Amino acid sequence: MLDISVLQELFAKQKDEVFQDFFSFLRFKSIATDPNYDDEVEACADWVSSYLKGYGLSVEKWETGRAPVIFASDLRAGPEKETLLLYCHYDVQPVDPLEEWLSPPFEPTIRDGEVYARGAVDNKGQCFYTLVAIKTLLKQLGQLSVNLKIVIEGEEESGSVGLSKILEEKREALKADYLLIVDSGVYKLEEPAITLGARGITCMEVSVQEADYDLHSGMAGGMAYNPNRALAEMLSKLHHEDGSVAIPGFNDEVIEIAPREKEALCFKFDPVQFHTLFGFEPTGMETGFTPTEACSLRPTLEINGMWGGYTGPGFKTIVPATAHAKLSCRLVPDQVPERITALVRDFLISNTPKGLKTKVEIFKGSGRGFRTNPGSRIAQLMTESYTQVFQKPCKKILMGGTIPIAVELAETAKAEMLLVGLALPGDHIHAPNEHFGLDRFEQGYLTICRTLELFG
Repeated sequence: MLDISVLQELFAKQKDEVFQDFFSFLRFKSIATDPNYDDEVEACADWVSSYLKGYGLSVEKWETGRAPVIFASDLRAGPEKETLLLYCHYDVQPVDPLEEWLSPPFEPTIRDGEVYARGAVDNKGQCFYTLVAIKTLLKQLGQLSVNLKIVIEGEEESGSVGLSKILEEKREALKADYLLIVDSGVYKLEEPAITLGARGITCMEVSVQEADYDLHSGMAGGMAYNPNRALAEMLSKLHHEDGSVAIPGFNDEVIEIAPREKEALCFKFDPVQFHTLFGFEPTGMETGFTPTEACSLRPTLEINGMWGGYTGPGFKTIVPATAHAKLSCRLVPDQVPERITALVRDFLISNTPKGLKTKVEIFKGSGRGFRTNPGSRIAQLMTESYTQVFQKPCKKILMGGTIPIAVELAETAKAEMLLVGLALPGDHIHAPNEHFGLDRFEQGYLTICRTLELFG
């Protein structure tokens, strides 16, 4: 097994080339949610394929109808050895609002040891340090002591619809003992942690309509039931005063975590760090739950956006014909996205004022929440890897976000699953000025190198 110091030396020797390639990866505008960027998405997939082929992996490009899935493998360890499936994604979020970026989002810029670019951390940075680790070990050792399979998809940010569609067809190719999703983070860099679970998700848009077109507020005001008012009233009924979701049946499948399982997890919350990063104190939790518990153990129903009527410069005295809102639910294990979506839809329709019509559009790309076995072999190996690299104890945490394909992929592969990563709360993920520390890039590379070696 290579010493950590040797792995560091190997990284130092290739650092300029590594970051040059990393920045090339970041320059692709791989926004798969926007059809205007389809050519960039395709080009990014081709670049990833070429990079993997460059160090001897067997590479396939799986077409999905939108963003291709890249599948690579190295099975030379042999059938008597274990198989590890790695998952990452190359698609990124849109960059709006563009005017808030301090440097162009697709022109990587280094400031104070951090690289600023869309996808710097989610997920191109974490994806690429994984690939660099594999490349380094193959170059040094010639062969890994574990069979390796890699899935890098291009629709994670929009629900992994394409990958989900082809899972059954690719079941045999994806079969593995362990699934390692490199798309997570830690609360603090000084406190390395593995992620034992994430929440699921379902998203929808609600539209409320009264008139066929916008009305003059002097002629209709006081007579029409303003759709903006109606929608605001409907949305205000979604939550109880204690912060819990008020829709009947919404929490029926929510099972309280066992005390022993809860004790093994870290729910530490630093209010000073939180306020420094985000500029506010959390007050929206359900009564009886700490901020970290509320963001990982409990389901949510969020109003992600609202609009209706005139919102341009100046003033326009109308009663709008329609009002709209986008909603999302983060779900905990055992909650079924389709069932929760139906409950929300039916609740909104049943609470629509007389004379108005409500339509709810369900978006594709839902995903289930999960919690994994803290005693699994992959969890033990990653814990040891983090402990060796950081020289500090490794904690166990849950993630409030979602990897939509995680449960489906693990079930298809018949693999024990774990999430890892070195994203930090202040990395501006999904926001302007997303960034990732170059030191964390190297630490991520070291942890993946060490984990692959520990399989031996």
